[in-house]
Amino acid sequence: MPDQPESPPLSLQGLLTHTLSELGIKSRHEGERIALDDGLQLVPFELKTEARSNGSWSTSTVIEVHHPLIQDALFEYQHSAGSSLLESLRSGFRSWARMDLVTLQQAVQDELECPSLGMGYTDAQTGTEYRRQVVLGPMAHYRQYPPEPSATQADDEAGHDFCPCCLFTNSMDAFTDALQGREFVGVRLYAARDADGQVSADCRINGEDFPAALQHLEDYARSWPQAGLEFRKQYVVIRNQP
Repeated sequence: MPDQPESPPLSLQGLLTHTLSELGIKSRHEGERIALDDGLQLVPFELKTEARSNGSWSTSTVIEVHHPLIQDALFEYQHSAGSSLLESLRSGFRSWARMDLVTLQQAVQDELECPSLGMGYTDAQTGTEYRRQVVLGPMAHYRQYPPEPSATQADDEAGHDFCPCCLFTNSMDAFTDALQGREFVGVRLYAARDADGQVSADCRINGEDFPAALQHLEDYARSWPQAGLEFRKQYVVIRNQP
């Protein structure tokens, strides 16, 4: 971060707390962690800040998440930009809170108030049956313009609907181990196609790159009817069903 001797040191913990407060989320400081009433504990870290030649800023941060249901911890990145260093950081925290944190807050509750998928499994060693849930968080969806009409427009439009399960169900084959396991798992899903038809994808489990899902997500993006630049993004949690 460039030296700014005229300004006091920026507290990421204080900034994240203030951002949560603006969104109506109560929190308190417990040492280096920010504690929420549902038992989630958050720790923000700075990765990179960069001043651009036009006066704007780009920032990269990480928020680490702790909870009794989470083995060790999970984390996610926040990449953002803004007219100032402060606004860029705020924007990244705000986007994370509206998507990832909303999902995590649902996933630590016994009763869900959001869409989910349920699946049953049998333990191969003990024969015990158990159920897993995929908690489907809010979706981010952008497309440059409505899909172009075609001879099979009705079929195209039906297939193009972006419902809460689409990203996960189209890449579900990659998550067999996570689904059949017993851990609390946070999954970042992202698929995009540019105006020239080039596709890209990103997936992380508990913050770590998960390349096994990329081909599935890219194939899904190729199936979209032409709508210019388009991306779809979501955070989901795989958990034991209470």
